[in-house]
Amino acid sequence: MVVVVGFLLVLSILLPLAFIWRLWRLNEPTRLGWLLALAETVVLLTLIGLLNRWDIAGFWTRAALAALAVAASLVSLPRHWRRPWLSLDRGALARSLVPTVASLFVFGAALAYVAWGIGAQHDPRGLSFPLVGGRFVVAQGGGIGVLNHHSDHPAQRHALDITAIGETGFRAFGLLPRDPADYAIFGKTVVSPCEGEIVAAVDGLPDLPPPEADRGNPAGNHVIVACDGMRVELAHLRKGSVTALIGARVLAGDPIGAVGNSGNSTEPHLHIHAVDAGSGKAVQLSFDGRVPSRNVQFVR
Repeated sequence: MVVVVGFLLVLSILLPLAFIWRLWRLNEPTRLGWLLALAETVVLLTLIGLLNRWDIAGFWTRAALAALAVAASLVSLPRHWRRPWLSLDRGALARSLVPTVASLFVFGAALAYVAWGIGAQHDPRGLSFPLVGGRFVVAQGGGIGVLNHHSDHPAQRHALDITAIGETGFRAFGLLPRDPADYAIFGKTVVSPCEGEIVAAVDGLPDLPPPEADRGNPAGNHVIVACDGMRVELAHLRKGSVTALIGARVLAGDPIGAVGNSGNSTEPHLHIHAVDAGSGKAVQLSFDGRVPSRNVQFVR
């Protein structure tokens, strides 16, 4: 798990830095070449900005990469401003631009696919945000697998995994610390996202040190609230924190537990998903009028 997270961080930080450095030093014979290289860099950075887990890499890191890209553009612009749009040898120019155009096409197609996965709506149902007392980030959310690893599960295709970040913009102290308490979201209060009845409540399962997981109890300590024709499940709660009782009525915002790391969870987070009570099909959720996807923040 540490190796996977480390690889993703290298890919999402070092690759953008390589493109930014290339743009900084760029010396194209034509303005068209410079413009295509700029477009390639912008599309790549936008794609990585949407895909990467910035709660792990740091939200300030994303801002720093964007600032460096702007600086690189401003440094390289004066070198190309007075150059011709096209060179006299059109054939040589075309051949020199083929790699950039091909890369731009691939990155552009990937960006369009990711944007579709973020923006697709399937009759979302509005709920209250289920956490209080922090700056929360959607770690897994969206309609496609690269944004949301739940997307291929019929009942959980619209599920969300939510983490939190501290003042420095990171979800934890370290890459994958073993102590659940080192994660910003651990122990945060979980509240009912709607008015309804508690139909399931489980407590007593241990909070495991990441990345250990209890695959025999996928949801771990959890609560299910029946409301508005849905069953809303909130999972991976902290041992001993579940205050909800089966059969009890709750209002939106009533405390029902705290975030932990129980069940099939590789690190502390809140999992939430809803299904239609009649069909069992996944229901897409929205908070504050927004359908959440990866990296969307909620401050409570």
